[in-house]
Amino acid sequence: MSTNSRRRNKCTISKKSDFDAKEAAASLWSAVQGIGTDEDLIISVVSSCNNAQRQELKKTFHSIYQKDLIKEFKAELKIQFSPDFKQLLLALFKEPVVYDAKCLKRATKGPGTDERLLVEVLLTRTHAEMQAIREEYTSKYGIDLERDVADDTSGDFRKFSFTLSRGNRNNTNRVNEQEARDIAREIHTTYTRLRGTSDPRYNFISLCCVEGYPQLRKVFHAYTELTQEDIKDFIEREFSGDLAEGLKWAVKCAESVPAFFAYRLHKSMEGLGSHHHMLTRIIVSRSEVDLRDICAAYEQMYNRTLEAKVKGHTMGGYRKLLTAIIRGNQQDHPADSP
Repeated sequence: MSTNSRRRNKCTISKKSDFDAKEAAASLWSAVQGIGTDEDLIISVVSSCNNAQRQELKKTFHSIYQKDLIKEFKAELKIQFSPDFKQLLLALFKEPVVYDAKCLKRATKGPGTDERLLVEVLLTRTHAEMQAIREEYTSKYGIDLERDVADDTSGDFRKFSFTLSRGNRNNTNRVNEQEARDIAREIHTTYTRLRGTSDPRYNFISLCCVEGYPQLRKVFHAYTELTQEDIKDFIEREFSGDLAEGLKWAVKCAESVPAFFAYRLHKSMEGLGSHHHMLTRIIVSRSEVDLRDICAAYEQMYNRTLEAKVKGHTMGGYRKLLTAIIRGNQQDHPADSP
């Protein structure tokens, strides 16, 4: 099976085979002209094609009507729609690397750091994606990503987030079981024998930042076999605060990136309200990557479909567009029932 076929099976939004940019532009023109705005038509058009086709749609719209589609949306959205719908719609028209760079800037901008946002993005992008994000970040904001991260964090969490921001995770699927057992033994030995001393221990933070997830998973399994202790218990004992949470998230990603995102989506809809920034970010950024796998993981973990959960915590056009993305545009994969 080709790489494109494998990705198609994991995503919900893929390239639309019969996409016609002129026809799509005409539909959006009619949707935003006159009295009122045709919300359903906008949702139908933007959820039926992938991001590359939306970029083509923007160019075609401008070529035909001499107007900026995003400005047209913003003008209509101020009057017609909720801020959440506006945020989601505009996010869908940003190129993935631009959107990721913007999310990372949001994490470091202003007083304080959004550590969860920062770590979520840095842990889940591939080596190639991280290099593209780093280039975009420097070009857009005039500062290197790792410098911004270092300036905005402190202590051992700075070491963790700075190393992640360099994007040097091993991108191979190689697994060496003997090496995994050796590393597990070194972690256990140094953290046990050297407790209370100033001697250097095994660099567990760096391991979680640069080792490929298949090998990292083997190391954690080997540690449990050796010590009869879950690696997350080790982390809770030896680390604290944001660093401990970030390291436990690295463990979750090593086990399953889709399951990690299912966990994050569930957190975004806990309690009475919803964290719409988080919900939007994950649905948009994973729609062409592995959102179908995330949906499957969510249902397995929480005994409820992601679509049903989203419907119960959102409303209006925001709900409609989210569920359209979750259902996807692939005819050979029918929508999950609520």
